[in-house]
Amino acid sequence: MKKRLSILLCVCLLCGCGSKSDQDTAETETPAPTEETAAETPAAAEETVSETQTPEAQTAEESADAAAESADAKESGSPVYACRTFDYYDYAKPVPASANISDDYYQDVMIAGDSRVGSLYLFTDLRDKGAEIWYTTSITLWRIYDLAPDEGSDEAMFDLIMDTERNNIYILIGINEIRNSNFDAWKEEFSAVLDELLSKHADDSIYLILNYQPRSLANIDDASLRQHVEEQNTRLKQIAEEKRIYYIDISDEMTDDNGLVKDELVWDGLHFNIDGAKQFADYLGRHVVREDNYVKEICE
Repeated sequence: MKKRLSILLCVCLLCGCGSKSDQDTAETETPAPTEETAAETPAAAEETVSETQTPEAQTAEESADAAAESADAKESGSPVYACRTFDYYDYAKPVPASANISDDYYQDVMIAGDSRVGSLYLFTDLRDKGAEIWYTTSITLWRIYDLAPDEGSDEAMFDLIMDTERNNIYILIGINEIRNSNFDAWKEEFSAVLDELLSKHADDSIYLILNYQPRSLANIDDASLRQHVEEQNTRLKQIAEEKRIYYIDISDEMTDDNGLVKDELVWDGLHFNIDGAKQFADYLGRHVVREDNYVKEICE
């Protein structure tokens, strides 16, 4: 074998095969083997290739093997790239209408807020279906840390919301601050409350319920009341979009042509009567976000 290699080396030196230009030509224009060379000692040729194989050739073989394995994985359906999750829900818009949710859903629901939530507690069957409902008369954002619900618990409203094990949390609050005009400060306070809530319930669905326009309210004129409700609802929409949480606007079904809550649904211009409470509960049941419709996993 050594003798054969020596002869090949001499032939290469005599014909100038070691020059760069000839090497390039040899790499790009390899002649097809003749019948004589093809028949000439195949075993020896294989031995020569084996003994002179370079590390670069071994690396090329390994790369080819890796590419083949990747192709096999692709053909077999195995994931090659990491999957990503996309949320297509538009948080700048209210929760759209959908088919009525099943009664089992309410076993995973908490509804908390001011006296307007009391109609759901007193006049509907949501608690019978399993919903957890808390309401406090005259509660404000600044008092949720110390005021307890009117019925059912001595704990502060904030603690009840934070400690709930329910995965769908509804909040209706703000009517008791409606006479003030500094809604930027109100938004800042509500954002801080929600930041604390999200720190513990980041994976849960949180619904903010917009304020509907009362027919009347003590100690504020009708024009200011309308303007303040609109300003407060604007802040609620901003919060929902910024925090990527849901908001519900019941006004599309429960207000009249003047934008006020329908007279037949309230007993004092603000609080729902039995019919109003049932319609309110029905509205909530038909406005639930099914995340499967908006959250998609894409694998490339």
